[in-house]
Amino acid sequence: MAYEADISRANPACFLFLVDQSGSMEAPIGGSEELKMDVAANVLNRTLSAVVERCSQGVEIREYFDIGILAYTTDSQGFIQIASVLPGTSLENPFLIISAVAEVAEVIEKPIRVSDGAGGLTEIIDSFPQWLKPTAEFGTPIAEALLTAKSALESWIAQHQDSYPPILINITDGIYTHKHPEPVSSEIMDLSTNDGNVLLFNAHLSAVPANSVQYPSLEEGLPGEDAGLLFRMSSPLPRSFCDLAGSLGISVAENARGYVYNAGIEELVHFLDIGTRGPAELH
Repeated sequence: MAYEADISRANPACFLFLVDQSGSMEAPIGGSEELKMDVAANVLNRTLSAVVERCSQGVEIREYFDIGILAYTTDSQGFIQIASVLPGTSLENPFLIISAVAEVAEVIEKPIRVSDGAGGLTEIIDSFPQWLKPTAEFGTPIAEALLTAKSALESWIAQHQDSYPPILINITDGIYTHKHPEPVSSEIMDLSTNDGNVLLFNAHLSAVPANSVQYPSLEEGLPGEDAGLLFRMSSPLPRSFCDLAGSLGISVAENARGYVYNAGIEELVHFLDIGTRGPAELH
């Protein structure tokens, strides 16, 4: 069966994140005061921090993952702007090994509220790693970003035929400009290693005030055309992902897709956690 390859130094897994940084990401998520761009950055930074931690054994970081981040928008004239976020990478090769990902993180300080031990809360300053800063301006060239991702994934697959298939996670509000993104999403999901097809997941951050949706199995009933589009652009969840979702108390129907709509911070963290834990156990 597919999606069973062990993850090791010889056969690492690959995660590529696409992040929408268009102007509409400056709006709040429907029914919330949180800006879409802030949620996207916060969740991605928390997820990468968790991946680094899972690969850490003492002072050593085991090289089980290649990670890439592509951010997409346009300039004020409508020209497409796609950037490889991690230092030292390029659009052709956006990936760093996980130890290098850890090294390039910017450490920032934020005030957080914690228990004071007497039933109240107190504010302290804590440090957090940051790879992506929240930004939002101009257009949303999802199709072009997917084409860039497709080219990078093709190159990665050519060198890792026996590895677990790459996982591409797109964080967007779904309001695309330029070309229609569905055809290229199908081309990406047709790419494969010897262990199965590339998995494309979508985290949909919408301004429409509708109830959150996690891992639907049917397009019917989703809130709007953008939701239906991103559902169709999402891969069915492999069995290991469904089992992990169940262990987290998330009900997953047969034929569920790797798609969530207007999830809260914790739900989105679970979504990306499932996306980055779903592959086989680390060895």
